[in-house]
Amino acid sequence: MIAGLLGGGKAALAQTKSPKRGLAYGYHSAADMQALAPGLSWWYNWYSRPDAGAASVYAGLGIDFVPMQWGRGLDGGPLTADRLAANVPAGARYLLGFNEPNFRSQANLTPTQAAALWPVLEEVARRKNLRLVSPAVNYCGDCVTENGTTYYSPVQYLDAFFAACPSCRVDYIAVHTYVCEERWLRDKIGELKKYGKPIWLTEFACGDRPAGEITSAVQQKYMLDAVNYLEKEPAVFRYAWFSGRNNEIPNINLLGGSGQLTALGQQYVRLPAGWEPGRLTPVAVTASSQENAGSRAQNAADQDINTRWASAWTTSQYLQLDFGQVQTFSRVQLSWEAAYALDYQLQTSLDGLTWNPIRTVLNSDGGLDNHTGLQGRGRYLRVAGTRRATVYGYSLWEVEVFGGATLTATRTRPASAAAGALRLFPNPAETELHLELPPTVRLHHLAVTDGCGRTVLSCSATNSLNIAALPAGLYVVRATTTDQRQLTQRFVKR
Repeated sequence: MIAGLLGGGKAALAQTKSPKRGLAYGYHSAADMQALAPGLSWWYNWYSRPDAGAASVYAGLGIDFVPMQWGRGLDGGPLTADRLAANVPAGARYLLGFNEPNFRSQANLTPTQAAALWPVLEEVARRKNLRLVSPAVNYCGDCVTENGTTYYSPVQYLDAFFAACPSCRVDYIAVHTYVCEERWLRDKIGELKKYGKPIWLTEFACGDRPAGEITSAVQQKYMLDAVNYLEKEPAVFRYAWFSGRNNEIPNINLLGGSGQLTALGQQYVRLPAGWEPGRLTPVAVTASSQENAGSRAQNAADQDINTRWASAWTTSQYLQLDFGQVQTFSRVQLSWEAAYALDYQLQTSLDGLTWNPIRTVLNSDGGLDNHTGLQGRGRYLRVAGTRRATVYGYSLWEVEVFGGATLTATRTRPASAAAGALRLFPNPAETELHLELPPTVRLHHLAVTDGCGRTVLSCSATNSLNIAALPAGLYVVRATTTDQRQLTQRFVKR
């Protein structure tokens, strides 16, 4: 679902510039750099010097230039440390290795040839205090061959490169990929985790479909899904979209005229950075079912983009988040795995029994669904699937919920407490806070934490707390019952 991130709402805009996000492109004008600067932290141009048009402005815009040694030669002559070091500008921090050396149409270096040249890059890195990024490999068709082996895959090439150069210094691994679905991007990144080094994705876009199928909407959707994953994948250190202006692949351009962002460029600049702040944290996550022991409900709210909840392979399934107290829900973002819901509802409930739909989705396209402009209220939020996209069940990498607590300023005792609910009154309170639980619930221990999660009060079971000494602010009461349940509720100290 793209509209939520292109509609111009504040929730859709990046709160901070991503340190990961970059661009693979040369020929920038100063105006291009200025247009891209709000969302980009770095760029490279397959060369060891920055573009002439951008050279005087990029540093002041907070954008890093990353030099690259493209192949076996430099500026029409042989590659030497002196010549490469002279090109690398002051302030550079990294040096990218050879560009697609396993392609005969690109750097065209066998693993042994690349290993033989690598000490030149190491010497430049030593002189200029740079970190070294490996040769940038990709799956290829017309590939280099050495000793009877044709190097089709990135891992195959890198294994041979490291075998030929066991003592070579490599700080990061680089890769390119032009898959068109986030699940395949995950696979490509996953293949490189074996090296135990941070990964640079130095070229990506949707490019491996027939040209007529790569519409603007396809590129926008893929970018949306891919960037959501890349920002949250801890193994990825940096990534770069391909490209600014290029006719090799349909609808990939971030730039139109000089200094003018395309719709795709506006999206790339505005997409959020990392895990967005302000998400609501559930006290419990449950589901109607789980596929196996590794697909627990809790995985969908653990701030780990590599763990997921997966349901049984039937249609009517749900994932439920309990926030411990009544909240308002203004935005819900779902990161679907390949087994997504075609049709589903977002539902809220005050008591976990009666449910109110706040958004109905029909014919979803999976990936990232960003639901903005919600007007929901409840203690519970449920994602309820009603039609599957695959023969499998439903699977979510992550559910992110945004909104805020609903605080009721009342000085009167509630008439009754819902089953299992912790009630606090008065709220806000000044000196004394009273607790109420259903008659069947027995307290064992109480703790009060402040906004930073620090415990400021702790005691055995009691029906009231003296909070006179606490500074004004928002706190959380955590009540442990004799049957080891934990109930939480927020209150405001005046």
